[in-house]
Amino acid sequence: MLLRVSTSVTRRAQVRQSREEVRSRIVAAASELLRTRSFAELTVDDVMRAAGQGRTVFYRHFDDLADLLRRSSREALDELYAAQEQLTREDPPMPPGGALRGLRPAVAVYERHGPLLRGVTEAAASDPELAAALAALRGRFEDLAVIVLQAAAERSSAPLADPRQTARALNLMNESYLLDAFGREPRVDPDVAARTLAEIWMAAVTPTGGTA
Repeated sequence: MLLRVSTSVTRRAQVRQSREEVRSRIVAAASELLRTRSFAELTVDDVMRAAGQGRTVFYRHFDDLADLLRRSSREALDELYAAQEQLTREDPPMPPGGALRGLRPAVAVYERHGPLLRGVTEAAASDPELAAALAALRGRFEDLAVIVLQAAAERSSAPLADPRQTARALNLMNESYLLDAFGREPRVDPDVAARTLAEIWMAAVTPTGGTA
């Protein structure tokens, strides 16, 4: 009896592992295809051909391509929020060098997940659930950026007209630039991308542009 139970548990574990492996291959195939095409150009047939699986296998894991992006992007979006928090961890927030240190983690997330994140943004145009998730994430980013910008502005002689609007503009700029830089090939050098964004962030809160 014990042997039978042990065998059953082992088989379930093997099935679960196999299912997770297939799912990972599907996500990886979709991410790779998004390096060279838009979400609108993506098809289930193309994804499954790249994954080495039949079309019917796709629907055992996902409802459609938007569902694939919703499920597979959660980890990347969580990583992105954690990276954004880096900007608030300096003491004081965003001192000279702080912008660059704080932005490097966000750049690294886009370097790893750029095509997937671009696909999410494109799919959100026609998927209310994805659109709502992105809007909520952008709101959380704004809250973090307001903290950083207000603290940095207080140490300079360049007060901000509206810290929340400045935060919104900078975050939208971050998102658009990083999607363009890492969402498809060819890609920008990560160090150049981080320094470029840091220069702009520091320029927003210092009279002369400051030092990134």
